[in-house]
Amino acid sequence: MLHALRRLLPPVLPAALAAIVSLACTAPAQAQTTLLIPSRTSIEEKLATPSPKELPQAQQAQERKGQDAPKDAAREELKPKSEAKPDAKPDPKATPGQAEAVPAEPPAPPLSQTVGLVLASILAAGTPDVLNEEIDLLIAGMEPARHKGIAMDMPRIFTIQRFERDAARPSQPASRQDLLGDIEEIRYLDQKAWGANVGIARRGLYHFSIETRPWWDAQAHSYQQQIVKTIVPVYGEDWGWHLPSGLSFEIVPLVRPFGLTAPAFMAARVLVDGKPAPGLEVEIHRIGAEGRKPASPWQEVIASRTLESGDVACVLNEPGWWCIQASRQGSPLKGPDGEPSPLRVSTVFWLYVDARSAR
Repeated sequence: MLHALRRLLPPVLPAALAAIVSLACTAPAQAQTTLLIPSRTSIEEKLATPSPKELPQAQQAQERKGQDAPKDAAREELKPKSEAKPDAKPDPKATPGQAEAVPAEPPAPPLSQTVGLVLASILAAGTPDVLNEEIDLLIAGMEPARHKGIAMDMPRIFTIQRFERDAARPSQPASRQDLLGDIEEIRYLDQKAWGANVGIARRGLYHFSIETRPWWDAQAHSYQQQIVKTIVPVYGEDWGWHLPSGLSFEIVPLVRPFGLTAPAFMAARVLVDGKPAPGLEVEIHRIGAEGRKPASPWQEVIASRTLESGDVACVLNEPGWWCIQASRQGSPLKGPDGEPSPLRVSTVFWLYVDARSAR
């Protein structure tokens, strides 16, 4: 068809037409997304099964008593019914000739119940208020669908917040730490990246967040900046996943963002200065670590927009790391030519979706 059009058009137009066709076939531009990936999606309590040597002597005696209870009952059945215990005292109120009532001993608890109580006591003793846990965080630039690394500068903010249901103000973080000084430069996908090893001393729900430095995007001829967040539950505590972290631009999940299995429904609300942000562009990315090439470039990202309530929803149809990314225009910055250049600010929320367990 293109050859037929060349015969009908002036010599200059076929080249222009070819350029238009080439432009139309070009894949959508890949935007950089900032990773904030924890090494553990949750930190669970360690439940160790105790050996018989670890059981208290009193509990061991109780177990032996429970095991011997059927034998003792059998012996009692073989005794004559009129046989009385030698230590039994006569009841002065009893009618002459009436057998004296002997109080029955309470039955020994089942062995399973005894062991369960022992395990509970050991677990309670082994779960102190001060924990000794660690978690690593990867901070890096990436084109997620292509699993391609992009070099990034050191973040300008790195914050950890812990939420606790029993805190004096449970809707506010129970603690906050600024640990930018703990970030170290690393290499990831052969690019400059950053990592942090964080000690976890208390149970609770942890919000990790970073704010990048603005970087120049030559392709878009503008600056880019991202505010990134992820959430990790520690020792079974889930209070606070629905609460904002107080960031200037953030995504707050409306569905608990951990314990999900694919395909998983996910909904979230985008906030700007704590208020819902309608009409913002939203992209949902998945890290394509498998190296599969999408059937279409449009499948590299799910595109959406926030509703009047600031809400957005989607289905995460595969297991792996996903992010929801909303963008808006910020205040212009001075560009390389000295003139004001646009600033595109994005907020990113990372979550993990598990594969459905095999039956």
